[in-house]
Amino acid sequence: MKVIVPFAAGGPTDVVARVVAEGLSEELKQPFVVENRPGAGGAIGTDLVAKAKPDGYTLGVTGTGSITIIPFLDPKLSYNPSRDLTAVAMLSTLDLLIVARADYPLNHMNELVAFARTKPGELTYSTAGVGTPAHLDMENLWNLSQIKALHVAFSGDVPAINGILSGDVNVGLISASASSPLVAAGKLKALAFGGPGRSSAWPDLASVAEQTGLTGYIANSWNALMAPAGTPQTVIDTVNAAVNKTLAKPDVRKKLEALGLTPFSGDAKTAVDYVARDTETRKRVIELTGLKRE
Repeated sequence: MKVIVPFAAGGPTDVVARVVAEGLSEELKQPFVVENRPGAGGAIGTDLVAKAKPDGYTLGVTGTGSITIIPFLDPKLSYNPSRDLTAVAMLSTLDLLIVARADYPLNHMNELVAFARTKPGELTYSTAGVGTPAHLDMENLWNLSQIKALHVAFSGDVPAINGILSGDVNVGLISASASSPLVAAGKLKALAFGGPGRSSAWPDLASVAEQTGLTGYIANSWNALMAPAGTPQTVIDTVNAAVNKTLAKPDVRKKLEALGLTPFSGDAKTAVDYVARDTETRKRVIELTGLKRE
């Protein structure tokens, strides 16, 4: 059984894949081997899964970028997620925090929105890059709030954080794994959790949706186990059950949460529906922003 990861070894997606593959091997009593096939923002490995024989012997751990963002930016993409792939199980969400420098005068999302309305064009925010989930999630927030903010794109979370610390930008939407140590050290302050709901790691930090009343708003990215379209439902359900058993184990949850990841449980339909909703949201925001792939 092959599990393709469309990114290099060592990153969050790879870690999740290896944890899940180990759990599947234990639960289903057969080996699941992880194969890293990085490139093109995850599109190369995802394409391999999409074109694999739908017999359950080739699966893939992929996520937001290659499933719900790149397809709307690249008209020549060699696969169509809705046609060529099906979600077997959600695995985890990558938690995101809206953070500011510790001495920034605003402390609440409604204060941030009010500032942007009273001083149009002055609110700036950083993310890890153009077209990233964080970029689209923030643009979605500003659109829903009917305000404008200037995006300052960096080449990763650490440079995006440095932009906040230097005062070059007001706030940023940053992965919890990168930002929470600086929040704990008092160098950054967290204004909101991306959601959904609250995080067990920051139970007192209200989500964006809670603070603003934008019901259903979520800022995160996710990983899911995918299979080629046409894979028998019996296979999908069997693998899904084994994934959920794996993710429910305390040691697995602890390992993922230490990386700023929240384990995600649910049946295959839950996964299919989640991916479909996220796809529609990303499509709408990309169309609103006019974003094109460089």
